[in-house]
Amino acid sequence: MDTIPYQQLPLNGQFSVFEVENFDTELAGLPHRHHDFQILWFTRAKGEHIVDFVTYQMTDNSIFLLRPGQVHQLPKKGFFGFSITFTEKFYFTNKHDRETLYDFTTLFDDSQEYAPIRVSLAAADSFALIIRLMKQELAAQFESSGSSVIKHYLNAFLLLAEREKKHNAANSPDFLNHDARIIQLRRLVEIHFRKEHQAAFYAAHFALTPKRLNEITRDAIGKTVTDMVHDRLVLEAKRQLAFSHRSVKEICYELGFEDPAYFSRFFRHHAAASPQEFRETMFK
Repeated sequence: MDTIPYQQLPLNGQFSVFEVENFDTELAGLPHRHHDFQILWFTRAKGEHIVDFVTYQMTDNSIFLLRPGQVHQLPKKGFFGFSITFTEKFYFTNKHDRETLYDFTTLFDDSQEYAPIRVSLAAADSFALIIRLMKQELAAQFESSGSSVIKHYLNAFLLLAEREKKHNAANSPDFLNHDARIIQLRRLVEIHFRKEHQAAFYAAHFALTPKRLNEITRDAIGKTVTDMVHDRLVLEAKRQLAFSHRSVKEICYELGFEDPAYFSRFFRHHAAASPQEFRETMFK
């Protein structure tokens, strides 16, 4: 395999909702990623869910939020629940939507720490009702108004998920204090990390000095801008080493490094193993 495979989901236009136990593809049980945003609500589950090299024990009534491109791996069986998949374009159709709807991207942000959301029994009843309404609207197939109604059901689902996340004190203790600039910065890093490794590039987008932007990120998430860029570079290097047959030199150049030897030292410093050692460990 030369690239990390993208699993094709049963997307109805730009939105879908389906029972996860009834969905089976050739990538079941294998690492893969998606082009779209995905909400996985496990009503009953056991086993391990691996997201970007971190293993989580699956439990009943838990929600995983996956951004486009995140690599994850589920067991082949042993879990029940629902998948909600949607594109950003579906949710934010126009400027009015961006001004009035909840900005779900803050919920999917993992600049502090990624973790599943534990769902209370009361919230589970509400989630189940919303999903039932989504399915009814999809079945009605009223093109002109259906997508707008579903979008607002999705908005309600996301708002409830945010409330549950806030209730998960151990999940993300600083969530209530998130800085919108951190969300914007993470988006910039996601777009430019392959070519732009210096804090000054990102600071310029905020009309700030690198020192001031570093102060903001340290206060918010305990990391500098350089830390954020390095974390993203290491994650992408790990993805390519683990899930593709690209050479270390190819990965080095793709990630904006000019010297493969320097790239190997950089990777070892952050991953405690050379690129080749990491790859061999993953393929054991």
